[in-house]
Amino acid sequence: MVVNWRMGLVAWAVMPCHFIGGLVQARSAQGFALDSSLSHSKLSKIMAESASNIRTVASFVCEDRLIAQANSSLMDPLMRSRIESLKYGFIQGFSLCLWNIAHAVALWYTTVLVERKQASFENGIRSYQIFSLTVPSITELWTLLPTVFASLRILRPALRVLDRQSHIDPQRNGGLRRDRICGAVCFQDVQFSYPLRPDSLILQGLSFSIGEGMQMALVGPSGSGKSSVLGLVLRFYDPQKGRILIDGRDIRDYELRWLRTHIGLVQQEPLLFSTSIVDNIRYGNENASESEILEASKQANAHGFVSSLPDGYDTMVGEKGCQLSGGQKQRIAIARALLKRPSIMMLDEATSALDAESEAMVMRAIAQSGEGCGCTQIRVAHRLSTVMDSDTIVVMDKGKVVEMGHHSELVTSEGGVYSRFFKLQNLSGKSNTTLD
Repeated sequence: MVVNWRMGLVAWAVMPCHFIGGLVQARSAQGFALDSSLSHSKLSKIMAESASNIRTVASFVCEDRLIAQANSSLMDPLMRSRIESLKYGFIQGFSLCLWNIAHAVALWYTTVLVERKQASFENGIRSYQIFSLTVPSITELWTLLPTVFASLRILRPALRVLDRQSHIDPQRNGGLRRDRICGAVCFQDVQFSYPLRPDSLILQGLSFSIGEGMQMALVGPSGSGKSSVLGLVLRFYDPQKGRILIDGRDIRDYELRWLRTHIGLVQQEPLLFSTSIVDNIRYGNENASESEILEASKQANAHGFVSSLPDGYDTMVGEKGCQLSGGQKQRIAIARALLKRPSIMMLDEATSALDAESEAMVMRAIAQSGEGCGCTQIRVAHRLSTVMDSDTIVVMDKGKVVEMGHHSELVTSEGGVYSRFFKLQNLSGKSNTTLD
């Protein structure tokens, strides 16, 4: 406008050609990229599942089927991409045509202004240069807006998760701390359902108590809520009704991170980190000495097989411990928990992958460690052979306590759930009879 107002008006007049062409091109590219992304996500899912379940794939000889699924997942996107490529090429050509028309009109009008003496040659060229540099830049910014909005739509779910405030904040300070936890646990009329299934009650008025340094076993059919009890003690969730007490205080009164440092957990499917064996064990206590790690490993009956490995405790376990057997992973997980020296030890089918001899040795070591430090133990088990020596056995069914007592009491209870399955175990002559 300052150099030549007539040329400025022409620039504003032809600018919609730039805008329309750029916008159409951007929208077309966005749709093409979305289709390509969807097809690749399906293929990536098949590849990831095949790699993670490679032993299952190989055992069922499903390689050809999965390859066929991968090829099939690409056929429809392949045809669609060919159509979209032709469409995109046409739209891009149309867009460039509009851009060139705008430049041609601007250049033509510059010559008209110079010919009519309404602008000098120098000002005319300067005006055209300003037009050719500024208008495409403004148009480029305009065409980026759909991409920006699309990116915001993609980020919105992630931002929503990041902004979500957890009802249980492990970083909150100011809770109760004590010199030590004695380990007395009490459930008082606890009612619980998972957040994603609020209408499906897992625990219904559950009540029991375990004294300091005692051993309690939770048995019952699958889905009765045994593992949920362990999650509530670790306060992964809070119950909708009732209270959970540790040493006579509501579990919500304690500082959460401090509380968890006094609770050990060994799960049925132990998860190991993709690092060395010694580093995995050291997760139990990062300040532990080498002798303490060796002692915990020996108690878990893991020292023997670890020492036989070429790299010993520096052996890398692979992703999720894929280089080790199920029993070896469980023993490392038990060693990790023992190294923690917890006040409350929770075992969720912790010896299910061990043979009878290893299981007996590990359970004896856990019992001895509990007696030495006054550790309270809560065991979840299906195999009755692992719970017979418990101080209290709680039999659960559908989220409720149906029987409770010592093994000698429950086994003599006529018509009881525990007694019935114990008799079936004796009749079958197998020690691995479960409550399922």
